[in-house]
Amino acid sequence: MSAWGIIWRSAVVLLGLAAFVPTSTSSLGPRVKPATGYETAMLLAKELQLADSDATADGKSVVRSHGHVTPRAFVFFHGLTNSPRQYRQLADSVFEAGDNVIVPRLPWHGLKGGTATNLGRMTADDLRSVADLSINIATGLGDTVVVFGVSLGGNVAAWVAQFRPIQRAIVASPALGVSHLSTTLQTPTMNLMLRVPNYSKSDPPDTLRPDRTLGWSTRGVGEMLKLGTSVRRAADDHKPLAHDIRVLANASDGTINREAIDELVEHWLAKGAPVTFYEMADSLRLPHDIVDPDERTGRTDISNPVILSLIRGGSPTAAQGVKLLKSDSVKR
Repeated sequence: MSAWGIIWRSAVVLLGLAAFVPTSTSSLGPRVKPATGYETAMLLAKELQLADSDATADGKSVVRSHGHVTPRAFVFFHGLTNSPRQYRQLADSVFEAGDNVIVPRLPWHGLKGGTATNLGRMTADDLRSVADLSINIATGLGDTVVVFGVSLGGNVAAWVAQFRPIQRAIVASPALGVSHLSTTLQTPTMNLMLRVPNYSKSDPPDTLRPDRTLGWSTRGVGEMLKLGTSVRRAADDHKPLAHDIRVLANASDGTINREAIDELVEHWLAKGAPVTFYEMADSLRLPHDIVDPDERTGRTDISNPVILSLIRGGSPTAAQGVKLLKSDSVKR
């Protein structure tokens, strides 16, 4: 066999190993150290904000407090390439209604001069750490804790729902898989993204939104999928700890893998989890990012009332373009 033949076969073997040797998620369990009161929570909040020294003004973590414990503390997790600014409308709504609110900056996002290469430095363990710290803080800021996340933030919210005993988690369009790819290929694809050299592509920066890190990174996407995988594996073994889980899909969303969302819902329901699964109608023509008021094709006048209903424990209606797909008591 020629030298090139040996090199080719070796490369195929190495790629096969990279794709099919399992990735461990054992480090992604919770680190539960909840704040024991309001003062402790605010000290932990300073720890969260200490990580923001290199962030843009709009990219910094948001902690808005009324100076005392409120009936609810809301935690919002932003999407991939975005920043806490994504939630400025929703954060204003819940704060002005009398509740405390936290919008943490996810690792390697919202940086001054940030590029897609920065996103490749993000790890699932980093995401878990921010999620844990945010819930530890929120526990001291509200009598109950409510979490909402979209896209990458949806993965983080799903992780919280699985591992932390909060009151309510709303998991919106979680990025649990690569779009247009069978679920049987999701794990090998994730493994390759985590093990082969990172490839990043940065898009031109938005001068009006310097807090956004535009572009994509294979390693960053792989780490995002790894966090979602940790939830999926844990869901095989035990019921999630959140008392009320709402999953929100968007029928017109072609960015994420819908089959992976359906599969997680099925596994949660099989474990007897308190899950309700909703879908926003395709006729609404909403983009993947249903939260950011700066999204060019967004309609927050439509999506925000739905989100506010869900986080406050209500049920969106057909008149709002929302369909109930499944719940722990209602089957499709």
